[in-house]
Amino acid sequence: MDVPGGGGRASWAGDHTVDRSRQRPRRPVLIERFVLCSRGCQHWGALGAAGVLLRAAADPDPRYLLVLRHPRSHQGGTWALPGGALLPGESALTGALREAEEELGPLPAHIPRAHPPAREYVDDHGQWSYTTLVLDVGTMFEPSAANWETADWTWVSARHALTMPLLPALRAAWPALTAAV
Repeated sequence: MDVPGGGGRASWAGDHTVDRSRQRPRRPVLIERFVLCSRGCQHWGALGAAGVLLRAAADPDPRYLLVLRHPRSHQGGTWALPGGALLPGESALTGALREAEEELGPLPAHIPRAHPPAREYVDDHGQWSYTTLVLDVGTMFEPSAANWETADWTWVSARHALTMPLLPALRAAWPALTAAV
């Protein structure tokens, strides 16, 4: 939903009525917004966030899908995982897959959607957390589309990713995410 004067898309949750003069809920709870965690860091998503690390594990040296954040996005110009803010009632897996499809286009049917991920990594900051789900996709695929948040995408080895300008939180978590299962 576009919020008049709000500069773009926003998500609203909770019981509310619409104030027609302002074209917005009267008592909104803004879900897709920046929040401060107990560590004093600013994060996107009032209910936390989640992303997927898609791993093509068919090779002896697995490849991982990374997306280049658009320069106009938060921490733009860095390589990251497809992911974003969780919406009310979403599990980490559901939210991460929804965000991946927003950023990459429809995912191939063979990608697991209901099974437990190969690995789940939670970066817990107290009142806020980011859950990364490592999903084995078998073979590499070419994403069909990208939204405004994604400037590019690539499949890389774990070692090569460390030579790229990674999102700082991803760089910190990378060794744990790519460790052998």
